[in-house]
Amino acid sequence: MAGQEQALNAARFVVAGEGGGGAPGGGSAGGAFALDRDAMTTELGNLKKLQDRIADQLYQARPLWSIQSPGNDPASLRNTAACNKSGVAYQEALKRQRDFVGVFIGKMEKALGIHEASDEQAAQTVNSKGDGGHF
Repeated sequence: MAGQEQALNAARFVVAGEGGGGAPGGGSAGGAFALDRDAMTTELGNLKKLQDRIADQLYQARPLWSIQSPGNDPASLRNTAACNKSGVAYQEALKRQRDFVGVFIGKMEKALGIHEASDEQAAQTVNSKGDGGHF
């Protein structure tokens, strides 16, 4: 598993044809994923949609790891614990999928020069000062 995480963290994205070392025609640039700006923007949108779907699945699946036992007898308690354990495993799998997609989103945004997350954080900070950001 550690090897997969290292490979994921080492993955790079390059916008082809913008002086970033990207090979024309979508070829790999020094081990990086090279896409033209339009293709990368399209794939970024697709990955964001996928991440939203995974987040929705995570939200909708909450009952799978929070089952309440119908009784206090040993069989009911064991069955409920087993069901919740299975639900927690599903929850963790969804979280790993969400985080995996998030890494690629971040790398693509960096390659495209998108600073949306930091801009949103700055806006939240300004708005949280209580005066709506007015000076």
